[in-house]
Amino acid sequence: MNIAIIGAGPVGCYAGYLLAKSGHHQISIYEQKSQLGIPIQCTGLLTSDFNQFNLNLTSSLVNTFSSLTVNSPEQQLQLQQTEYLVCRRKFDNYLADLAKEAGAQIYLNHSFLRKENDYLIIKNKLTNHQHDLIKIKPNLVIAADGPLSPVAKAYGFYHPERKNYVGIQTLVKGNFNSQEYQTFFGKESCPDLFAWIVPESDKLARVGLASTKNLRSYFDNFIKKNNFQVQELQSGIIPIYHPQQKLKHGNCYLLGDAAGFVKATTLGGIIPGMKQAEILADCLNNHKNYSQKIKPLTRKLRMHLHLRNVFNKFSDQDWDKLLKLVSQPKVQSIFTTHTRDNPFPLVSKALLKEPRFLYFAKYLF
Repeated sequence: MNIAIIGAGPVGCYAGYLLAKSGHHQISIYEQKSQLGIPIQCTGLLTSDFNQFNLNLTSSLVNTFSSLTVNSPEQQLQLQQTEYLVCRRKFDNYLADLAKEAGAQIYLNHSFLRKENDYLIIKNKLTNHQHDLIKIKPNLVIAADGPLSPVAKAYGFYHPERKNYVGIQTLVKGNFNSQEYQTFFGKESCPDLFAWIVPESDKLARVGLASTKNLRSYFDNFIKKNNFQVQELQSGIIPIYHPQQKLKHGNCYLLGDAAGFVKATTLGGIIPGMKQAEILADCLNNHKNYSQKIKPLTRKLRMHLHLRNVFNKFSDQDWDKLLKLVSQPKVQSIFTTHTRDNPFPLVSKALLKEPRFLYFAKYLF
């Protein structure tokens, strides 16, 4: 089967690796960039749930955290969890190398232009000659081409109500605890979402925030408040999961950011996207029902979305109240045991331990 993957980010390359490793011999991955992982559009933070993939992070690992500190206007909460910080350039290239070693072909500087009947038109960006357009007719198309997904739009099933956050980040010098990173909630830090300080070392950190509005104003205020000096700015679009987004149309599947498979609570998309790639590869290889097998993952993403809709209605006092409740030892142990990738045990067990969390249920309605 001839498979075309549009987008050579970590999720697209991981899908190519899985399919090539399982015996598919005609896998082509097309990427419009000239270098993978550049420009940087991600903080590169992974929970310990990444361990499920049994991949080696050694070549791309920048730092390992043992804790995170959550800040609200009047409260501070420290949670003990192992998390990883990666260099996205090295991480993306590592997954691309896995795909190539398994037999997939990766074509850089090749951008998707349009769909013509059953054909995809690909442009080699290194040449301006019209006759150098590539016309392919794959049996299967996997769109891993980011939150705006030109492929999904060309196939006519990009949901019109999808929305995106925009993240902005910079590297700053300072004195940091390299064993923990910090997040900040509340109107002063970032009223539309949250801000972060993620150390690469005790002298260097990735600092940024994400929002749907007033991004630069929030960012400048956060930088000024912490007396940081901005170096090179990095930014990127981050999709908000939309439950009505179809994942398949005709012979085309959406994957990763193109499908909106991002946790609405934390904006992490690498682990959900890679898990989606595993489910898709398994279904294609073993003739399983993809719409059924993907449901456990979409249920998690729906829960993240419900929580995000609740958080969007929080006042500063609500954030303080939430952190104060979580800081109790009987509750904090739950957040130490379970990562934020799966919100179901966090919510259900926390409610059993502390019924006062029901106070926030009013924001569901």
